[in-house]
Amino acid sequence: MNPDGTMRGSEDWTLIRTVVKSGASIGSNATILPGIIIGEYALIGAGAVVTKDVPAHSTVVGNPAQLLRE
Repeated sequence: MNPDGTMRGSEDWTLIRTVVKSGASIGSNATILPGIIIGEYALIGAGAVVTKDVPAHSTVVGNPAQLLRE
């Protein structure tokens, strides 16, 4: 809601695209911040919090997500 009590409309939001490329896998309950690019065939571990772009063919895990292997 807006400070004046009215409902928010489409003009009150900003669209920030997140890109998940072909073959990428995202584990359950993973959180990916807006504007992030997940590379081709990357693997995001379950419960990971992704705060930076993930390179292609890599694995990230943890909070915040850390590169496990490339």
